[in-house]
Amino acid sequence: MQTIYGDASNIYLTAQKRLVRVVEGQTQATPYACYIDPSLRNSEGNIVTVEAGSKYGLPNNRIAKAFTFDNSLPPGLVLVKTTNEGVTIAGGEAEKVTAFGLLGQWVGGTFDNIKSTNQVSAWRGPDSVYDLLAPAWNDEKLAGEVSGASAGQLVKLYAGTDGRLTGKKALAAQLHTAKSVTSAAEFETKIAAGESALPVAEVISRENASVLRINLIV
Repeated sequence: MQTIYGDASNIYLTAQKRLVRVVEGQTQATPYACYIDPSLRNSEGNIVTVEAGSKYGLPNNRIAKAFTFDNSLPPGLVLVKTTNEGVTIAGGEAEKVTAFGLLGQWVGGTFDNIKSTNQVSAWRGPDSVYDLLAPAWNDEKLAGEVSGASAGQLVKLYAGTDGRLTGKKALAAQLHTAKSVTSAAEFETKIAAGESALPVAEVISRENASVLRINLIV
């Protein structure tokens, strides 16, 4: 549980469960210190609502609005690098984009952890294992992908258009709806062949409707 205080006093506070919980990370998991891209703050210094149609540090305009909960960008969103040590929210690119890690703090809105600083952490480390609490991932079509996986296979997760981890079927559908690819089926084939949308993590197990255990690839 995180207790989040207001800037002026500790009278106003709110609490929220930690959405990213390290399970196996003694030597693998690293909360890499970085900072949010300047484009994520407006002229008054407030965190912006990351809408579709603008870059916010990405090479191309965002396809969709970044996911928020009570106007906060939640932990667990996929990060990509911008310049130097800067990071921004992934936008579900059809091209090959390497994820930098998972956001470690609530940013902006009701549950803001960073206040006037720009410092955030990116959880990184191949083979580090985490429990993600809803809504840190996009569950669209994912239950079917997990239950339908063959023995000996792990379901790969990708950066969705709203920045949350999602399965390949949901990402393909999102990009097809946004007309970034000609068909969802064709894009699924490209994903399977490793020609697009590099995976970020793998599902180890779906503990229940609210908890997803993942293994990071980045």
